[in-house]
Amino acid sequence: MTFRLKPGRPLSSELRRIVLRQLDAASAELTSVGDPESDEAIHDARRRVKKVRAVIRLIQPGLGKPYRVMDKDLHDVSRLLAPVADGQGIISTLDELARRYPTRLPGRVVTSIRAGLIELVAQTDRQASSDRVLSTSAATLRGERRRVKHWHLPSDGFDALAPGLEESFRRARKAMTAARTRPTVHHHHEWRQLVKNHWFHLRLLASRCDHQLIADQRRVEALDGVLGEYHNLALLRDVLVHHGYVSRVETARCLRVVSAYQRVLRQQALPLGADIYREKPRDFVQRIRSLWNGSSSNHRARRSVP
Repeated sequence: MTFRLKPGRPLSSELRRIVLRQLDAASAELTSVGDPESDEAIHDARRRVKKVRAVIRLIQPGLGKPYRVMDKDLHDVSRLLAPVADGQGIISTLDELARRYPTRLPGRVVTSIRAGLIELVAQTDRQASSDRVLSTSAATLRGERRRVKHWHLPSDGFDALAPGLEESFRRARKAMTAARTRPTVHHHHEWRQLVKNHWFHLRLLASRCDHQLIADQRRVEALDGVLGEYHNLALLRDVLVHHGYVSRVETARCLRVVSAYQRVLRQQALPLGADIYREKPRDFVQRIRSLWNGSSSNHRARRSVP
């Protein structure tokens, strides 16, 4: 499903169209739980919720409280879905650790931990089913749909997006500095969330900027992938600490490997971030504005050609 603003269309109606489609698709994916395919669908639904929240952040500075209320509701949905959505990612991260560090992680240890993770995922799915997480989340998404139908921006031009775009870029830049100076799990998680918003914003604006943001998108997507793997490692660490899948000695060995891979990912993330966020927020927004205006002029010129 395309997540982009179509050229030549009013901004308000385009944002409503995009958000409504994301909400409809997300609620349609929340049908069942208990197998890898269903859990992947829940992961996709949660990703769609994040896209909608990214749109809200883009337009919220000029529109205020109603959008903050909706953002909170969607945050609650994302939190409800997180345990199910994250399960398969943690298993994939364990598999990546085993591939990267075969001499430091014996096969029997990986097998034991993997079996424990699979059972944990099954327990999480059963709990989500018992708590009616999917039906509750889907009902919330359908309720938000009614709000979106009444969205109205004060402007249909780039000025409606510029404040939110600048604020999101500035916050991601600031979060990068925090993650560099104090490399905690919390700071990297905050940075990751803001990087994901930035990536979604670039995807949303791409076609309205004459597809001149491809290089930007690829850089931010790469950073999002690194930070996402870092987040999965943090989740895996918590599971290893709180569940006795292997002996204490073997758990300690696994935790050292997790830390080693986290160092590798930090070393990858920082230069990627420095490259992306070397621009000042105002300069970034001005560059996007120029692309937006140039694309709009080109679109009008093409339409005027007989």
